[in-house]
Amino acid sequence: MTRPALPYDELDEILRGDGRSGYVGLSAIDGLIAAVVAGPRVLPSTTWLPPIFGNKMPRPVAGSVDERVVNTVLNRHDEVEYLLSNAPGDYGPIFMNDNGRVHVDDWGMGFALGVGMADPDAWLPILMAQPRSVIAPIMVINPNLSRMLMRVGVEERRKLRAQAHRHIGSAVLQLYTITRATRAEAGARN
Repeated sequence: MTRPALPYDELDEILRGDGRSGYVGLSAIDGLIAAVVAGPRVLPSTTWLPPIFGNKMPRPVAGSVDERVVNTVLNRHDEVEYLLSNAPGDYGPIFMNDNGRVHVDDWGMGFALGVGMADPDAWLPILMAQPRSVIAPIMVINPNLSRMLMRVGVEERRKLRAQAHRHIGSAVLQLYTITRATRAEAGARN
């Protein structure tokens, strides 16, 4: 279901505003959504939505800009879920671009935030997979997650980071594939 929304560039401008709102930008939101959708556990929107809005659950008035902001975020969540499930070749992360240069850091911070919201025991096997995690291109762009790539040398990390923007989409898709199998097994046991 598509709700009345905003174009992504307008959403990003509103959220970033004067930089003092505590809100995060679109690229970080997209990383967070990727972790929520592709992660090993289902997270309700009441868990992952508040950090986007300065740790307050938004209560927008019908027809307001605030409602369209929230709708845009929820629509992106639904879009990512649909694409990963039904049209994986069409999925692509939203990165910041500046004069032709792709910036992945905000996206990586959002993804790490999503990982931190979930059950750590569920993420641990994914993050600690050896010799290298399927999500290494995502981990390498975040300083905290990068430390978990213990068997990946400094030079290989540098190379991974330089090319991360090209591989993050497929890493999210691989993660989604793995976690769907795990979720299905857990559901069958319950």
